[in-house]
Parts: sequence; C-alpha cells; structure tokens
Amino acid sequence: MPRKPKTTDIRTEQGQQLARRLYDYPIRQLEKLSASEKASLLSNYTSLDEAEFNYVIEQVVAARRYERERIGWQAVPHDVAVLTIVAVTSLVDIRAGATAGVAILVLLESLFQFYFNQRLYRLLSGLVWLTYPAYAWLAYLLYRRGMEIVWVVIAVLLTWGGTFLLGALARIPGRLVYEARLKNAQEATGAKK
Repeated sequence: MPRKPKTTDIRTEQGQQLARRLYDYPIRQLEKLSASEKASLLSNYTSLDEAEFNYVIEQVVAARRYERERIGWQAVPHDVAVLTIVAVTSLVDIRAGATAGVAILVLLESLFQFYFNQRLYRLLSGLVWLTYPAYAWLAYLLYRRGMEIVWVVIAVLLTWGGTFLLGALARIPGRLVYEARLKNAQEATGAKK
C-alpha cells in the first residue's frame, strides 16, 4: 500500500521561514526585540501565535549559541597547546616546551573533532584570555634566558602561527577518517536499496 505524502503544517512552514529570516540577526537583537518589531514580524507570519513566535526566537538563539560554542570548541586545542608550550618552557626549556605543545595539540585536535561537550567548553573557553599573557611571559622568559630580541619575536610568532598551522594539519587525518566513514555508510545504504 503506497504511503501518503507528508504534508507540512502551515504553522510549521511559517515557523521555519521565520527561523531562516531571524538566523542572521545578532543574538542580542533577538533577545531584545521591541514590541513593534515583534508585531511587524508577526504580521508577516499570521499563522503563528505569540507563544509560537517566542518559541521560534528561543530556538534560533539556542541554535546560534550552539553554533558559536562549536566554533569556539575548535580553538581550545590551540589555547591549551600555547599554555603547555609556555608552562613547559618555564620549567625546562623551549625545545621541551615545543615538543610537549605539539604533542598535546595533535592529541586534542584529534579528540575535539569527534567529541563536543558544552559544559566542558564553557569551562575551557576562558583559556583564550590566558594565552595573551602567556605570549608575553614566553617573550620575557626567553629574553631573560639570553635569547636576542629578534629570536624572541620569532619564537613568539612561531608559537602563535605554528599552533594554528599544525592544528589545521592535525585535523586532516580525522577529516579523512570521517569522510571515509560517511562514504561507507552511503554505499551501505545504497546497497540496501
């Protein structure tokens, strides 16, 4: 017996249209929509009542925050690697710091591609503010250990840019594994049909 095609409720359709329209709004603007802005938007989506309208706004804000956290999650390995480089350099030397930083960067980049935890992100997101003083501390430390200013600047720039570059390179194997799994899943689905 053939199945009936799924019909979309007009309210659902208008809710999706409203969500698409509001998605590019800044989060603060969405949270502080004036009564006139709400009335103007509601006049375009007449099938939605105020509760549904507010629900769509809440969902858009939640989606935007989640997206921002996912993007920020990808920066955490860089921050941890920089802090590791500086900490180990403070305790041992720059070679040991660079080795430990690269190792932690590769490990975290591999893990963070496949694992996301919002609570953990909220704890780790503050690390970005520690990296700036860490660069200054690294420069001071290297200068105090007798390195020339030119080499200090190069070391700090390599720490900054190198972690971004190596992070991007460390993500490649994980991305290849993900794409291979996706391709295998698609082929398996195609074989079942």
